Amino acid sequence: MENKWLSSFKYILKNDSKKVKIIVAVGLIGIVLIFFSDIGFSDSGTENSSDEQSINYSEYTDELEDKLTAIISEMSGVGECSVMITLENSTESVYATDSEEKTDDDSSDKKDSYVIYDSQNGEQPVLIKEYFPKVQGVSVVCSGGDDIAVKEKIIQTVTALFNISSNRVSVSKIKT
Repeated sequence: MENKWLSSFKYILKNDSKKVKIIVAVGLIGIVLIFFSDIGFSDSGTENSSDEQSINYSEYTDELEDKLTAIISEMSGVGECSVMITLENSTESVYATDSEEKTDDDSSDKKDSYVIYDSQNGEQPVLIKEYFPKVQGVSVVCSGGDDIAVKEKIIQTVTALFNISSNRVSVSKIKT
């Protein structure tokens, strides 16, 4: 086999055809580039650690409260506004699993294990989905909280945004 490669290589070198030499040169350059790409030119900025991927519970709540405060404050008659949101639970993560089932004549055995990949921070499970926590209740305190029409607009807005029932929304007037 080695002689076959050697004779092919000698034929290419002896051949005066520029097309053959260009094709061989491009092929060799491609092989070298593939080799160097595997050695370590990995982009370290694209991989996030699991701490960065998972959302901080308090940051998520603060962001929701800020956005809701901004929306409600824009409504007519509301005035100064403060919002508090409670969530049902923290973020739920779903990881990839590998199932292996063995069956014999008289027994069956099922084994589940997480799919692990090697990252910069060591071995980590493969994250498939991450569910954000659901809103459990909302409390709005505003200047116009004593007006029934304003109260109703706020309750409708909050129930529509978070898909919760109106008995989970409280609207009150700010203490002066």
